[in-house]
Amino acid sequence: MNHIETEIEIEDNDLSQAIDNTEISFKERLTYDKLSFYYISLPIMLLGNLMGALLLSAIQLNVVDLYSIGIWLSISIIMFFYSLYQYSLFKNETEENKLKNSDIWFDKYYTNILINGIVWGSSAFLLFPESNLLNQMIVIFFLFAIGFSAMGILASKRDLLLTYILVTYAPIILRLFFMEDALYKTIAYAILALILIMLLVANYYGKVINNALNSRQHFITIKHTHEKLKERFFSLFERAPVGIYYYNEALELEDINTHFMQMNKVEKKESLIGLDLHALSNKQIVHAHEDVFKGKTGNYRGPFEALHNQNLYVKLSTVPMINADGKVAGGITIINDITNEVTAKEKMIRNAYYDLLTNIPNRTLLMDKLKSFITNKRDHEEYAALLFLDIDNFKKVNETFGHDVGDSLLKQVVQRIEDVIGSRETFARVSGNKFVILIPSLHMDKILSEEMTVKYISTINKHFTQPLNVAGEEYHLSFTIGVVLFNNSDASAFDLLKRAETAMYEAKRNARGTSEFYTSSMSADTKEQLMLENDIHKAMKNNELSIYYQPQLDVQENKIIGAEALIRWKHSQKGFIPPSKFIPVAEESGIIIKLEEWIFDRTLSEIKALSQREEGFNLDHIAINVSTIHFLQPHFVEQLMLLVNKHKVKPEWIELEITESGIMRNIDDAIAKIKELKKFGFSFSIDDFGTGYSSLAYLKKLPVDMIKIDQSFIFNMNQNKGDAMIVESVVAIGQKFDLKILAEGVENDATLNYLKIIKCDLYQGNFGYKPMPLEEFIKIV
Repeated sequence: MNHIETEIEIEDNDLSQAIDNTEISFKERLTYDKLSFYYISLPIMLLGNLMGALLLSAIQLNVVDLYSIGIWLSISIIMFFYSLYQYSLFKNETEENKLKNSDIWFDKYYTNILINGIVWGSSAFLLFPESNLLNQMIVIFFLFAIGFSAMGILASKRDLLLTYILVTYAPIILRLFFMEDALYKTIAYAILALILIMLLVANYYGKVINNALNSRQHFITIKHTHEKLKERFFSLFERAPVGIYYYNEALELEDINTHFMQMNKVEKKESLIGLDLHALSNKQIVHAHEDVFKGKTGNYRGPFEALHNQNLYVKLSTVPMINADGKVAGGITIINDITNEVTAKEKMIRNAYYDLLTNIPNRTLLMDKLKSFITNKRDHEEYAALLFLDIDNFKKVNETFGHDVGDSLLKQVVQRIEDVIGSRETFARVSGNKFVILIPSLHMDKILSEEMTVKYISTINKHFTQPLNVAGEEYHLSFTIGVVLFNNSDASAFDLLKRAETAMYEAKRNARGTSEFYTSSMSADTKEQLMLENDIHKAMKNNELSIYYQPQLDVQENKIIGAEALIRWKHSQKGFIPPSKFIPVAEESGIIIKLEEWIFDRTLSEIKALSQREEGFNLDHIAINVSTIHFLQPHFVEQLMLLVNKHKVKPEWIELEITESGIMRNIDDAIAKIKELKKFGFSFSIDDFGTGYSSLAYLKKLPVDMIKIDQSFIFNMNQNKGDAMIVESVVAIGQKFDLKILAEGVENDATLNYLKIIKCDLYQGNFGYKPMPLEEFIKIV
């Protein structure tokens, strides 16, 4: 018999708890069930044995000697109390130990039964009289009476039953066979026949008992499985991350789960149970619920009005609910709230096709609409127009007031233009301050179409005669507009947009605030400017750009103390392109930020290389120019520090050159950034000083380290007294404010000597050194 190793804690020593416990195996439970059956019936069996022993002893008192009766009865009584003691131990034992030691308890029970059988078998020798046939038959009767009562209990254990029969009846049969009278042999055969009948009856009864025990455990297993399934289903129903509810044939809610309650923002089920689904305004949902009564699965995806009147977007499925008779008694609905998913998808699509700031179509949607429009217009003679609008001087608004104010201005512009736009026109923002309007239908005559377009532009301009509000001040705004007319042209959407942009740049070259129609003879310079913008992007990818260094020298000692990093571009086809030609284009188009990010990355990597020489970094600084647009970006400081950490250079080695005009327009923000960067160790210089505000009040506020006098004053300083006085004044101001002064554009010895006389600190120019690549610069420092 298997040893049950499972340990389980059962309260109150309730035997049935162990028998019913499904956490142990079926075989172990069945074994334990039999053990319980044996011990539960033990007191009755023991009491029967005792009463039988006492009665038999009393009957045989006159025919058997008292000594034999005393011995047999004493043994019977001792066995009774011993077995009762074992039963008491079993009853008081913990269920845990009963389970653990079930094989031991079986052995104890078998031993008690067999000893009882031996005791009763010994009656064939101790209580069986030699000659009194009646008393002999009484002994045989008692043996069969006790045997039959025991067999009813032992029937479930065949081997135990056979052993019991052997030890109980073998002695009497042997005694009868060895007696001389033939009658006793006949009685012995009769006993054997009765034993056989008893075995057959016991075998049948044993099967009944075993089947009953097996059925009981199967029932417990099925019941437990059912309860588990019920518990799991209830847990799934209540805790499912989707709404689930049942409804009857009248489409009334019968039960709902927690998630469906949350979807409807109710706290009690009663608020929804009994709700008639026919009351839903969306009949598609009602039909989906009715489909189950046709033996189908209902499906619905779309808007769903919850009880709290919030419009949700759901995915809903219904399945038939079958009753015990196999008929459809209602339906089960699984409803999933996909509002966030749908909203996110719509937002994603909107972000892909609409401008986030102004909420009008972006370049992508414009190009899609323009492509579709061109495809459908192939065979039409009627002209359409594409207007490319550029807000004049928008960059100054950003530099002066900051990007937040610039964004606010763009929103005001869109609101006013939308008052002009018709339902058929498309209005889109294609980049920072550039907008496009597609007018799909004008006239079949080109001249009349031009006149209609001019009138349309005039209407737009009239809407901007009234000033806009910029940072609490009135601001008058104008557009430079390029126009391309087209009908059944083979030009692509990209070509048409480029032509309109070319016309805009041509208008801007003539005068801001004007408009120009595209012609094939547009100036080559305008086209070249557009190509130059594209080439700058390519130059950064194709490694056409490089950094040159122009040394900065001490005026008195003529010793190199630093250098200015200057961008140089060697075009793959056009050769060297001067910065004066491509930097303004980069600023105008907004590429300047990406371009300067490239400059910083390259310059810092070369500063690192410079510092790794044997001499180390033996200069005061390397100066790097920063445009105002870039400097006033919200995350400029963080991005710069990331590059410094990336290349492992010291901020003390870097001087940032900012323009006078740019910082003066947004001085508070500029001062805050300068102070933040100076804490890290950066130094600052004001570039092109004297060409802008040159206000002493502003200069006093700015925490800079150096002033660079613009080269326009240095060039003619020896011939123009006015320029000389300005230079002297700036030097004196620098000395007063404890600032270093650097003169740009020194081209001859006379200029340098004059700078020595007025005690200018530093100079830079071709007279000292021309800009040179890093390899050459390393040689001279």
